[in-house]
Amino acid sequence: MAQQSKENFIKYISDSFFMIKLSYNASPSVTVGRIVAFLIQRGFYGMFVNIIFLEKLMGYVESGASFNEAALFLAFSIAVMIIMIAWTTYYWNYKEPAGNQILYEKLHLKMFQKATDVELECFENPDFYNKYMKASSQIKGKAIGALNNIGFLICSIFNICFLIVKSVATDPIVLVFAVFPFIATYFFSIKANKISYKLYEENISYERRSDYVKRTMYLQDYAKEIRLSNIYNVLMDNFHSSMKNIIENIRKYGMRTTLIYFFKDSLNYTFTTGITICYVTLRLMYWKNISAADFIVLVNIILIFTENFINISERISKIQDDSQYIDNLRCFLEYKPKISESQDGIEPDGHKNVLKMENVSFTYLGKNTPTLKGINLSIEPGQKIALVGHNGAGKTTLVKLLMRLYDPTEGKISLGEHDIKKYSVKAYRNLFGTVFQDYRVMSMSVAENVIMGDVNQDDRLKVEESLKNSGVYDKVQSLKFGIDTTLTKEFDKDGAVLSGGETQKIAIARVFAKDCDFVILDEPSSALDPIAEYEMCESMLKACKDKSIIFISHRLSSAVLADKIYIMENGEIIGAGTHNDLMKQNKKYAKMFNLQARSYQ
Repeated sequence: MAQQSKENFIKYISDSFFMIKLSYNASPSVTVGRIVAFLIQRGFYGMFVNIIFLEKLMGYVESGASFNEAALFLAFSIAVMIIMIAWTTYYWNYKEPAGNQILYEKLHLKMFQKATDVELECFENPDFYNKYMKASSQIKGKAIGALNNIGFLICSIFNICFLIVKSVATDPIVLVFAVFPFIATYFFSIKANKISYKLYEENISYERRSDYVKRTMYLQDYAKEIRLSNIYNVLMDNFHSSMKNIIENIRKYGMRTTLIYFFKDSLNYTFTTGITICYVTLRLMYWKNISAADFIVLVNIILIFTENFINISERISKIQDDSQYIDNLRCFLEYKPKISESQDGIEPDGHKNVLKMENVSFTYLGKNTPTLKGINLSIEPGQKIALVGHNGAGKTTLVKLLMRLYDPTEGKISLGEHDIKKYSVKAYRNLFGTVFQDYRVMSMSVAENVIMGDVNQDDRLKVEESLKNSGVYDKVQSLKFGIDTTLTKEFDKDGAVLSGGETQKIAIARVFAKDCDFVILDEPSSALDPIAEYEMCESMLKACKDKSIIFISHRLSSAVLADKIYIMENGEIIGAGTHNDLMKQNKKYAKMFNLQARSYQ
């Protein structure tokens, strides 16, 4: 038990210093400045006003010192107080707010960078994703919380050291009265923190559900469905149910917390402080063995002692409490990605090499059934292939493996002579231009959405050409600011809201704009009519004549244009060949094609 407590204490301290180190690396001036401000405001100022100033002033009164001597000391004291107040006021109201934003910005950038480094699988792992969400939601409060804890501890330790020296010189017995609040506060705070964390854990699922409802009601994506169906009532039922459970949990644990804090405050402020004040009053009025100056000093010593011991015990328990949250952030930031950038990674040349999958199988984390089984596939330089099959056949998973968003569970993927794991991850992925079926447009300009990055003058010509190839140039030109028009009205009242087909063409334009060797189109034309789809495919083939293209589509009209077609079913390739070959040899493909052709006729 003792060993476990020791290990826990080491972990708590380790987590706190991890957070402080993280904050210091992000913004040294904010980290150091906050601690200095605490030390001046809660350390030097309090000791000067409550002990030194009052003791000296009462000494002048009792000794019958001259008015000029007392006035000089008073003027000096006021000047010192004003200087300390001026500096702390300047820091807390001018430096600290802006400094905190700098700290938050750099900490979030660190989080964002880590989020882009971890493999895609992490976002599909509920445990890992929960840690990420907890870490991102807590990083702002816990960074400042850790600095506050250290600031309070440093101030309290400084104050206690000063008070011990003063009390030993005046009356060491008061130290005995000061120890009790520390023990009581520590004990009760530990109890309260355990209840607080239990409440947090029980409420997190309900809070996530209520947050989901709030997002759904705010986002434009769901506006039509909410107005044209009865789903609003279902959403409100979920929201009310979540809030009801949160309130019930608060009430369930609230009375326990109330009783804990009642006993803690009663013991600290009523019992301990009262006894001490009675003791020093007896010394002054009954035993008459201390002066009025000593009386004031001793009363202030015990009051400040009590406050600082309570601060220390509360901060220690707060460190323990924060450790549970900081641990989520630490686990996330210290996670070692399975797919990570290597310094000795080879620079790939996709244009001249064959991209090949050899006996590749893949199973998603937490699943028992493989999504892909024994896939063998080869893409020659400049070759156009099509992946066809029903939903759930494994087509999208296959292309994610090709782009190394996942690594195969079994088998090998190679580019030229090397396994793709030998290549620089960033450089390898940069070989691909992709439009996924669940594409997203950002609330940024059309040009930024096409380039997917900063846009320079040369890029503007590329954007216009890409929009022409994707068939949406005329629409963009009709917008108020052309390619500089912001998509969506979320942050810009002059922003444009495009139709589903027009938005999809913006996403397709990204592929035309990117200098890449492989183009992957995962259901790129789902929002287009058959004619627009065929025209888009022809434009794609013309603009990407020197690139390898992988089409994924339910509509087989685009497959006709491919050099080779792979038919997928239940994670396996069940047929491969040209359109004409498959129409003759593969009854399943021929049936699918004829059914679609008949519907168009």
